[in-house]
Amino acid sequence: MPEKEYVEQQYVICYDIADDTRRERTARTLLDFGHRIQESVFVANLDGELMGRMKERLERVIDEGADTIHIFCLCMGCAGRTERMGLSGPTGDPEVYIV
Repeated sequence: MPEKEYVEQQYVICYDIADDTRRERTARTLLDFGHRIQESVFVANLDGELMGRMKERLERVIDEGADTIHIFCLCMGCAGRTERMGLSGPTGDPEVYIV
């Protein structure tokens, strides 16, 4: 059986969530897969399997009639040409240790 190939893509995920509880659950879910770069914007480097898991978890959290999540896939060339201005880097989310 051939070995499974894991190709990561960079994704930018942003959301507009109407409810405070769902918004917090969405943010916690996204922190399991990437890092926060703005209040409601995350960046994640994921292979296809992790991307599928992230989407499944997000679908269980949101209300599709009230909330919006955008997932933008950046090609490898675009991801390498990303520019930042001003304060750059992840925001100060609390450190989480999974044991």
